[in-house]
Amino acid sequence: MFGYIQYNKDALSEDDFALYRSYYCGLCKSIKQLYGVKATRILSNDLTFIEVLLSALNEPLEEVVEEKCMVNPLLKVTTRINKYDSYVAKMNVVLAYFKAVDDVHDEGRHKSMLKSLTKPFEEIKEEYPEKIQHIELALEKINQLENESCNDLDLLCNTFGRVMGEIVSYDAVFADELYSLGYHLGKFIYLMDAYDDLFEDIKKGTFNPLKKRSQDEHFDDDIKMMLEIFMGDAALSYEKLPIITHSDILRNILYSGVWAKYNQVREKRGEKKNESL
Repeated sequence: MFGYIQYNKDALSEDDFALYRSYYCGLCKSIKQLYGVKATRILSNDLTFIEVLLSALNEPLEEVVEEKCMVNPLLKVTTRINKYDSYVAKMNVVLAYFKAVDDVHDEGRHKSMLKSLTKPFEEIKEEYPEKIQHIELALEKINQLENESCNDLDLLCNTFGRVMGEIVSYDAVFADELYSLGYHLGKFIYLMDAYDDLFEDIKKGTFNPLKKRSQDEHFDDDIKMMLEIFMGDAALSYEKLPIITHSDILRNILYSGVWAKYNQVREKRGEKKNESL
């Protein structure tokens, strides 16, 4: 479900791209140190956005090191680590754990991944009991709705919005603003994922809340309008935060990167439409 909160490299300066990569590599290093090298496979750009966001908001002390890549030792990378890496790494694990649970339940896949993530997940649950409970309840609600073939798109998007709201709101002072930003990002992610998976779900006969709507004449335009509303609300929440540092990177993602990704999804959808004719 992740991979939609992306940067647009073409619109980033070389310095900003290098800075973003240093956060990405720092987060990868933190995941490896906490959970082992295999766990680095769960790292996503979506969670890197949260790392950059929290770092920009609070400007913590950072350790910047040039070293060998954790995954490919032949490469040299710059890692940037601060006090938020541990939290974001743990939220990566939480989301990967629930995805593995779904994969095992739905298709019998990723049993080894689920086994490797279960103990770390239980430890994280002990550390953040209330947050994980809220995430777990929301994801259980989504599973229930999807199993019932619920086509209430607002309800589904809103419920996943609660998941991302919980993850992003890691700051006592700006908790409400961060929750709102995460909430609207979550709505965007859920809808983008459903839109992206539509042809495959129709082919497999699996649930997708957009199946019925997809027959509408203006379906693609309607989906884009909804996505624009969700991201517009996310951007409004972001602009309420007193962020100056890294603002070019964060705005690149919110105003450009997500739409570059949308265009890829829309183009792929057009290709599959032509194949089916």
